[in-house]
Amino acid sequence: MSKEVTRRLGRGLSSLISVPEIAPPPPSAGPGEASDAASGTPATTARVDQLRPNAFQPRKEIDPDQLKALADSVRATGILQPIVVRALSDGVYEIIAGERRWRAAQMAGLSVVPIVTREATDEQMLELALVENIFREDLNPIERAMGYRQYCDQFGLTAEDVAQRLGEDRSTVANYLRILELPSEVKTWVAAGQLSMGHARCLLALKSPSEITQTAKLVMERELSVRATEKLVRERLQARADLSKSPATPRDAKRPQIRSLEQRFAQALGTKVEIDESRKKGSGKIVIHYYNLDDFDRVVERLGIETD
Repeated sequence: MSKEVTRRLGRGLSSLISVPEIAPPPPSAGPGEASDAASGTPATTARVDQLRPNAFQPRKEIDPDQLKALADSVRATGILQPIVVRALSDGVYEIIAGERRWRAAQMAGLSVVPIVTREATDEQMLELALVENIFREDLNPIERAMGYRQYCDQFGLTAEDVAQRLGEDRSTVANYLRILELPSEVKTWVAAGQLSMGHARCLLALKSPSEITQTAKLVMERELSVRATEKLVRERLQARADLSKSPATPRDAKRPQIRSLEQRFAQALGTKVEIDESRKKGSGKIVIHYYNLDDFDRVVERLGIETD
């Protein structure tokens, strides 16, 4: 776990993993010994087969390519930061933090690894595993959001509680949790990097799952920036507001069937639609609104009309 993450943790968890990166021990140190300057606890060594993974680790898969890259680094320079463990029995240790380093050491063919022993309860073991997951650099926004959700559910915490324990802004945690409300298809696109966290936050304002999905597709097709997406969402919300207004105009005299048709047209085209009946029975006009050229192109495409 990085120093930045360590600084964010509360005192209880921080004390378990406050281990700075260390250089190889000087000649005066005993074999396999090094000093943990942060706590005064000596860093010793253990055979790789004496270590066991954290039984409370919710992450079951480690990216093989990233693990191989780490193993190559370990093979070249060794393990610079001790693996934090708790002692079990019969010379066996359970990893608190550093499972990837331990697995990389095995892949690199190391027989011993540097360790620092700490005392930790089962609850602390689980919490540390969750925190490590949340702050992994390779997480996509959906994975990080799921990490926050698991943290909340496991310990009965609110977003504010989690933010306080991790030293995060409450809004950051809340925003990640909110994107889990997106339709499953849209969450897949966010996880794949086709939509950013910024895009996801914009789309949530639309509320309607079908409208969110339709708008997300347009954003990807047009390769819209987050700012352009914000503008598009504002226009759609304005169109929806205009549609819901009931001004004291001839519209009040429209038959319920016509108003129902207007709403169905608007839902199908994603924009405001007006149907005006003329005095001549069976005739009238349909007015389709658009708010910019991109919106016009989208409506045309929705109608199945090919343009030059």
